[in-house]
Amino acid sequence: MVFEGFGSNGLDMLRGLGAHDKDWFAAHRADYTAWLATPAKAFAEAMIEALRDDVSPGLDGQPKVNGSISPINNDLRFAPDKAPYKDHYLFKWWEGPNKKTAPTLWVRMHPDEVGFATGVVFAPAGLDRWRSAVADEESGPLLATAVEALVDATGAEVVGAELKRVPKPFATDHPRADLLRHKWLQIRWREPVPPEIGSPAFVDWCSDRLAGATAVHRWLVDHL
Repeated sequence: MVFEGFGSNGLDMLRGLGAHDKDWFAAHRADYTAWLATPAKAFAEAMIEALRDDVSPGLDGQPKVNGSISPINNDLRFAPDKAPYKDHYLFKWWEGPNKKTAPTLWVRMHPDEVGFATGVVFAPAGLDRWRSAVADEESGPLLATAVEALVDATGAEVVGAELKRVPKPFATDHPRADLLRHKWLQIRWREPVPPEIGSPAFVDWCSDRLAGATAVHRWLVDHL
């Protein structure tokens, strides 16, 4: 597959997709496939090689739905009030044998903005390794510095600190107390859609931005 960009027809369709039902979607499936589904698979595939060059050679992905591409439909069993379809694409690429708990990079493509993220959902043993590495006086400051640099460069938010208190046996005034309170980690930010979205250059544009998360991603790979 060769990625040629997301055209204006596809972006307009994506913007309004949440307002439509299954009958409309079925009637317009051919256009959806041509304008969005096929370019999305080509984008997911092209990003694998770009991210291997720009971030880490160990990154992997699968250019298919439920691989690197999240389903375009919402699961209404758990959210009956949501629209049947999303107005964005969510892509991900991971480094590790289990894509559900491996350090991951994301692109969230909406017709009006593009979101980026790096992070991880901890496996049960991964949470213990996370806390030990964050508390360690050699590895912990490296992560704190990398997170601070990414936030300063992009205005990103850091989410996943769900614990109200620092977990035992760590001191409540630990210098990295906020990171120790995490049950999962995601550092995410958004940018306006660039002109490149309609061309093959969108791959490099996205990969360049995720390259700014290299230090955080590499730390997660090395310590989890």
